[in-house]
Amino acid sequence: MHEDRCTNEPSQYSTAFLSQPAMSSSDPTAHIPAPPALQAQEDRLRQIIETLLELAIGVHDYESVVQSKDAVVARVNLLTSQLSELDNSAKDQVADVLVPREIVQYIEDGRNPNVYTREFVELLVKQNQFVNGKIRAMRDFRDVLAEQIRETYPELSNEVDVVLQNTGPSYPPILTEETKTEEQDNEGRL
Repeated sequence: MHEDRCTNEPSQYSTAFLSQPAMSSSDPTAHIPAPPALQAQEDRLRQIIETLLELAIGVHDYESVVQSKDAVVARVNLLTSQLSELDNSAKDQVADVLVPREIVQYIEDGRNPNVYTREFVELLVKQNQFVNGKIRAMRDFRDVLAEQIRETYPELSNEVDVVLQNTGPSYPPILTEETKTEEQDNEGRL
């Protein structure tokens, strides 16, 4: 009776757990496929989780009959061999995969490493916007300075044009609510 629960077939609990997606759809890295070595390790981890679930069921339903004892011992032996196989393959296959210490700390603190990824991406977006703002400010300053040099020193306008051409195009002005309203008013007057 209990031996059929501890077969190599996945239990209903483990298949429900294993069929759930590992990452949320809002995860920016969800579309990136795992390298084959990591995929093999993930498969081994899923097998270990399944074995642990089956072992938990066997221990929960443990009776002092020989069949029940043999089934639990078989699961423990299988778990031991799976953990040994995971350890051996991890040394060979994923030795070159570098994991940031912050992610390890997140996991040790019981937090989801996907939270770290999301926060990291948000920080990069914020820093990118800040740097882009600085670049825009410098180009706007360059354009204003070039215009002032042209007005003050007309004989240098050719050199100013060369400098402007070599330093890249100007950005279009940033449209704020005030400038949008002004443009709409100007269009209405025409």
